[in-house]
Amino acid sequence: MFVLSLSGTAVRAAAGSDPVPALLEALGSVPLALPAERTAGPEVLAAASRAEDALDALLRAREEGPWRIGLGIGAVDRPLPGSVRELAGPAVEAAAAAVGGARTTPGAAILVRAADERQRGTAEDAEAVLRLIGWMIRTRNRGQWQAVRALREDPAATQAQLAQRLGVTQQTVSRAVRTSGWREESAAHPLAVRLLSMIDLTSAR
Repeated sequence: MFVLSLSGTAVRAAAGSDPVPALLEALGSVPLALPAERTAGPEVLAAASRAEDALDALLRAREEGPWRIGLGIGAVDRPLPGSVRELAGPAVEAAAAAVGGARTTPGAAILVRAADERQRGTAEDAEAVLRLIGWMIRTRNRGQWQAVRALREDPAATQAQLAQRLGVTQQTVSRAVRTSGWREESAAHPLAVRLLSMIDLTSAR
């Protein structure tokens, strides 16, 4: 299981308002094992059963602002509860430790912790890839962000179709995608998924 613990203290300080509703809306379309919920203050917890969905949730959180993200990977208590706030187990503890480190470590917006200590090296590799992806997301301007999100949600769409949806010219979409680093970022997604899946599949149950 992949447990995401997200802290929005920095987002709230920057925006001057509660960032949780926007994040919950952004995560609403991600097929999570347990839907994301506020836990306390600007803190959110979510759980995914697939690495692809955990990555999608992480990407959306980074797009929403400078959220501090802790990703814990490993076993959870079964059966799953009705609310993610009631979830327990090693992966939840790993996520809590990771987000705690992300809050206090300068420049470390994303930390990955494996509940199984044997997977520490792979978790560090996954963390390095996710940090790079997260940094690329946060360096985009609004136009680049809108084009990339539209392309990610509909990879088969043509630039002309994306331009129509966004209400801009095709040239604007082309320039936004070209300068956003999307091609480079998306090329790293399969590696991130493989590393995260490896941790999950080989962790002690």
